[in-house]
This record gives sequence, C-alpha cells and structure tokens, in this order.
Amino acid sequence: MPGDLMHQTSRWTIADALKVHADDPTTTMPVIAADFPTMSESVMIWDTGALRDINMNSVTVNGWHVIWSLAADKIDLTNANIAAEWANRNNTAYIGFWYSKTGNGSDWIWGGRLLQKSADLRPWEWSGNLVMREGSENTVDMFYTSCGPVNNDFESVIAVSTGQIHTDDQKVWFTGFDTTVDMFDADGVHEANEAEDPYFDFRDPCPFLNPDDGRIYCVYETNVAGMRGQFVIGANETGPIPPNYTVDPGAGYGAASIGLAILDDGAYEAGDFSRARWTQLGPIVSALGVNDQTERPHVVFQNGKLYLFTISHHSTYSGNLQGPDGVYGFVSDNGLAGPFRPMNASGLVLGNPSSQPYSTYSHFVDAQGYVQSFIDHVPTPTATDPNAVRIGATLAPTVKLVLDDDRSYLTEIHNYGEIFAQRAWPATAAG
Repeated sequence: MPGDLMHQTSRWTIADALKVHADDPTTTMPVIAADFPTMSESVMIWDTGALRDINMNSVTVNGWHVIWSLAADKIDLTNANIAAEWANRNNTAYIGFWYSKTGNGSDWIWGGRLLQKSADLRPWEWSGNLVMREGSENTVDMFYTSCGPVNNDFESVIAVSTGQIHTDDQKVWFTGFDTTVDMFDADGVHEANEAEDPYFDFRDPCPFLNPDDGRIYCVYETNVAGMRGQFVIGANETGPIPPNYTVDPGAGYGAASIGLAILDDGAYEAGDFSRARWTQLGPIVSALGVNDQTERPHVVFQNGKLYLFTISHHSTYSGNLQGPDGVYGFVSDNGLAGPFRPMNASGLVLGNPSSQPYSTYSHFVDAQGYVQSFIDHVPTPTATDPNAVRIGATLAPTVKLVLDDDRSYLTEIHNYGEIFAQRAWPATAAG
C-alpha cells in the first residue's frame, strides 16, 4: 500500500550548524582559475546532471555521454551585459542537453532544447533529473519543475515529460517530450504551499528505486508547512546548544525541508506518473531554524548506507548562523526510515573557499562520489575595479569524494565538466 514506509523527520539542528567550518581542505572546493574555459558562448547554463538510470547510476547510451542543463540563451554575445542577463536567467530558463564521446569535459556538443515548447504547462522549466526508463530500449523521462507566473499566481509543480533518445556515429538527439504530466504539488500539510507562505519553495524532483523495498520514491525541495517567521524554535530545532547560546529571533525564517513521496506499485512500469499515483509522505529532513533552502536533493547508496545530499546558500542561513554556498549531506544506516545524521557533524560536505565565496553551486554527487557543479562567478579584481568578477555560466571542475560512514573527504580534482558513467545502457544504435 502507498505510504507504508515508516520514516521519521530528521533534524538539521542549530547545534549541528554551529559546527560548520569553512576552508577545511577536506570539505572545500578548489579555487577556480580566472581563465576557466567555457562550454558555449551563446548559452548560459547552471544546474546540470548526467543522464542516469532509476538506481542513480550515470549511464552512457551507445557510447555517448549525455548531460542536461538549465539554460538561457544569451542576448548579447559580446557579454557586455552578461551580469544582468545572468541575474535574470531563471525568468527564461529551459532544459537543454549536451553530448560527448569522451565525457572528459573538452568536447561537449550543445544539442539545444530538450522539451518541446508544447510541453510547457507554465512559463519556466527548472531543475530535475533525466532518467532512462528501466526495461525500455530508449525511453527517457525528464522529471523537472514546471513553474512560473500563471494568472497572477506563482505555480511550482513537480512534473515529468517523456521522450526517446536516439544516436548515430555523429550525434545524439531526442524525440517526444511534447507533453508534460503534473505529478504533485505542495499540499499545505506535508509542506508549505503558496497559501501558507507566499515565498514557498517546491521544486527539484529526484526519483529513485529504493533497494530496500523495490519501490520508487522521490525526494524534492520543500519548506516546513506554515509561515516562515512564525515558527517556534524549540529543543528539536536547537539540538544540544552551548549553555550561553541565545537563539536569534531570525531563526524562524529558516524553514527548509526535504520532501518524500512514493509511487504506486506498477505505475513506473506503466509509465504512469500522474497525480493519483503518488502519495506524499512528509519531510525526510527538516532544517527549521537553520536554513531556508535545501535545493536539488538527491541520494547515493554506498556500503549499506543511504546518503542524502542537498545544496544551499550562505545567504539562506537564518538566525545569525553561517556556512558557505555548497553541498550538504546526511546519512542513514537504516535507509529511508532514518534517522539521518549530518555528515561531518555539521552537514557541510563541500563548500566554496572563502576567497571565492560564490565560485560554484548546484553540486550533484553521483553514485561513485564524483561531484559536478557550475561556475557562478569568480573575483577578477583590477586596480580600477576591485569588485570586478567573471561570470561563469559553465561547468566547474569535477571533484571526487570518498564517503566513509558519516565523514566525507575531497580526494581528486578532474577536468572542467568531466562526467563519469557507472553503466552502459543496453540499447541498439540509432533509430
């Protein structure tokens, strides 16, 4: 029966967040060189992920590596106005794709738009996951966030569009992706909706097969049900804080959570992801009192443990807490049932160096611990402009994490935009 998983809501507490330590070399992204390479001079990209299977393995198809990216077309190709275009990119966002024979980051070919415009139920396409349909030859599901202003309201709905991938010796292309199916939206019970909180976050679906019960689940970004700023921060939210520590009144404005939903048995095999087939189960992790964003949640299964990763900003910490932009993580010894405890005692897994606080973002940890992210901007000060920066809008160097129980260690640095695959998809060539 849907909803028969008995899970608890784990807490990322104020006490945990007080342990965040920036610039630890084991949990800090490398410094980005000011002369970093760019993948394209005609499109700006940010949130990115490799084509994968339902078990969270990155895959190749007939020898081709494929990634999707949130993208916005540049208006001025001279980059004279790139800072303003970059700041407004979400208002023109769509999902595009790239392909490469090597995946080494040096030869990505831009494939253009993934979804047809007829698939858009709302103005913008935001982040999600591109997943090969298990048991099919070449069916692909793009789980994403369908959002934007509709009739003076902001709608943000977790949705899916389905297509087919094709390859030959020269290129990769897609067909289908001409319609979208809404999966579920914020219900005001398990997570905040617009009626409760006009600043609600609800996006970034990540579906996966849970090896413990063979069911399909989905994690996604949410906020705690209720209105931020009106929450009472109690012992569950503070954790074991120091005796003289005073919780700042602003802590109640941090109300992030990570939602969990389950798909009916048989629905995946039938390709039926419609609203009636999903049951929302309530938050798996709450950051109430700590932070207001837990974006792009995703999971890694290693050594009998379930790792739950999410990305967050320095600017979304609440109550005078501080931490770098980067990826944060939690681990469970008991699968989805939990409890989840924060990685590295604090939750911080990889943060930007303090010398480049906004250099990278939207980190995604794959099944082997390789981490992709995009470059936001890096400082390029000059004598005449000490605040000058270079906008990225391209992929950062890929790094490697070793996950050891509830600890993580940065151990390798690879090429800009490099992708590692764990599986070759069993599909025929072309057609």
